[in-house]
This record gives sequence, structure tokens and C-alpha cells, in this order.
Amino acid sequence: MRSSLRRTLIQLVLAAAPLASTGCFFDGESAGSDDAPNSFDGCQQWKELHAQLAEPPPQEFASLVDACEADSATCIQLCNAVLRKALIDSNGYETATQCDVTHRAGGHEVSIGYYTTNGTNGCPIVEGRRPAGLARARKARAGIAGTHLARSAWYEAASVHAFVSLARELARHGAPVALHEAAKRAANDEVHHARLMNDLARARGATPPPVEIKDPGLRTLESIAIENVSEGIVGETWAALIAFWQAAHAADPTLRATYARIAEDELRHAELSIEVDAWARSKLTPAAQKRVEAARIRALSKLATCVKSAMPEALVAELGMPDSAAMQRLFNDARARVWA
Repeated sequence: MRSSLRRTLIQLVLAAAPLASTGCFFDGESAGSDDAPNSFDGCQQWKELHAQLAEPPPQEFASLVDACEADSATCIQLCNAVLRKALIDSNGYETATQCDVTHRAGGHEVSIGYYTTNGTNGCPIVEGRRPAGLARARKARAGIAGTHLARSAWYEAASVHAFVSLARELARHGAPVALHEAAKRAANDEVHHARLMNDLARARGATPPPVEIKDPGLRTLESIAIENVSEGIVGETWAALIAFWQAAHAADPTLRATYARIAEDELRHAELSIEVDAWARSKLTPAAQKRVEAARIRALSKLATCVKSAMPEALVAELGMPDSAAMQRLFNDARARVWA
């Protein structure tokens, strides 16, 4: 299974776009992705806001405009104030990622770029397995790439808990020893991934938030199977595919090697998910099996929506993320060849 799935994922990467000249894929153990705050939960969409402040500016912005005119480094404060005013009814967490202010005799032009969070359950774009009871992460402020890496570190750390729980639950439900031992090994992989992402994020000025999890209590085998198809068969396969892409396209050789290593581990986790799914479904009633399959279809539908979001150029250029066209093609091909 491993060689077959690995070969398919790499073929999808090669088909979606030519490899960067510095790209690489590794085998086995040797394998080895501006300023923007970010929430670590929910689908994110890039938006822009353009505002015109009169001269003299409204009283609530006057001191910020003066400061911005005196020192351009403070303009971000003006942009955030304008953004908060414009999005006063928003329930999301939005802060200016890009901020440009032009001062003219007749007024001040404020151009803002920012991310907005859609929904509250998150999109499995690249993040691996999320545990039941995972709390929404605290916010962080750093550059676009650093914030993305901090989010990745947070998800990788959360995945440690997911696999530890999976190992215990599989043992409790009488699964073959090979399955819960493999889940324990996957937890160790995620510890390593979290450290790698943490180091990369901190090198870019971002600090990953702590992982907070509410104990979900004892769960039925059906609940475990539903989580496994969503977070494992869909989420971790997609994470492996994107990591293979980044191993070929990231700008820095350290990033490429890191993503290549993660890709191989996520591939192994995806294969474990397939094995867990086969065992769990064999123990479930036909009605429960249908509910598990319905959950798999829902996860794919959710991912189909997520991949339509625009990818910031900074993540494409520095971390080697696929741009919007490549992301869509990767998903479409994976849906046809991997998740059919």
C-alpha cells in the first residue's frame, strides 16, 4: 500500500506543475514548508479594504493619522483602527496584514489587506489529524510565513494528542496490537514535527500558542471511525500531498528537507488511517458504516470548499505552498485517484 499511495501522490504533484529546479523528494527515513496576525482555526480568506479619511480626519482617528504622518512604522495602528471600525459587526478576528497609507492635502487614503475567518470548525488544508475536544487557538502576530508556520506547529502539537488518544481507544476497543502500536509511533512523529515547525516559526518571529484540549470522554467505535475518515483518510492524505508539493517548491533547502520528511510521515499516518478504517468498519453495523461513509463525503466536500480560497503570495513564494490553480488541480486529481 505504501509504495502505491506514495507513487500516486508524487504523480499528482508532478502532474499539477513542473518541479522547481531545486525541488526534491527523499525516501524513507532520509525524507523530508509582511506582517499578518492569524487565528489558528477556521477557513481563511484574503480580503482588501480601501478607505478615505477626510482632512482633518475624524476625531477618533486624528492622533493615529498624525502619528502615521510622522512615522510610517506606526501606520499599522491606523490601519487596524480603520479595519475595526469597518468590521464592527464581524464575529471573526481580523487584523491588517498589509497597510498602505497615502497622505494628500484633501485626505488620507488607507489600503488594507487582511484575512477573515470563515466558520469555526477549521479547514483541513495541510494540518493532519486534529483531536476531539481541541479548543480554538489563541491568536498570534507575526509575518505571513511565520504565522503560517506557527499555526502548523500548533496543529502538529495537537496531533500528538490525537494519536495518543487513538492508540488508547484502539486498545480499549480490541483492535489488533499492530494498529495501536502504529498510532503510538505516529504520536512520536508528531512530536518531532511540532519541534521542527516551532523552530521554523520562531526563526521568523512567531510563537505557536499552547494546545488546549477538553477531554471528550469515552467514545464509541463509530465516533472514532468517523473522526478517522475525516482527520485521517482525508486530512492526513491531503497533508502528505501538500507536504510533497512543498518539498519540491519551497524556497529554502531547509524548508524543502523538512517538508519532505513530514510528507513521508504523513503518508504513513494516512496509510494507518486506511487500516484503522478497514478494521473499524468490519466491527460496525451496516447503518453505522453508512454514517462513517457519509462523514468521509462531508470531509471531502468541506475540503473542496477550502481549496477555493486564495493563497497568499508570500506562502507560495517562501514556503512553497501551491497557488490557487495548483491547489485546485491537486484536489481534483486526488479526489479522482485517491478518494474515489
